[in-house]
Amino acid sequence: MFLTDNLWTIFEVAREERTDGDNFEGDLGTAPDLFLNALRGNEDFACLAGVDKAALLATWEAEDQAAAKAEYKAVVGHDPDHKVVSRYKELTAAFTAGDRETFEAVKAEALDAYHAALGAKG
Repeated sequence: MFLTDNLWTIFEVAREERTDGDNFEGDLGTAPDLFLNALRGNEDFACLAGVDKAALLATWEAEDQAAAKAEYKAVVGHDPDHKVVSRYKELTAAFTAGDRETFEAVKAEALDAYHAALGAKG
């Protein structure tokens, strides 16, 4: 879904927000909103230079936004109902190391666990 599809970029937005010198410390709880605000033109992040914001925003607006937010929360560890899904530590370590391949593999593992958990509930 949209937010996890753009997870690396959301991590980039969070890092930029944490290091931009203002008094707001972006974290992975607020980063999706910062990312979406930037797509709407309300924020400016260097990491989004060259990104087709209008196309991404259109994709977001067509998305099942509640489901996308729930998936994101489970993967990054903000959902107490899906603690076994969270790969926050692994994702953060891979991102910090600049290891996109491991990051994507960890994300895929988390998504598989999330969708398996949803299937077990259904």
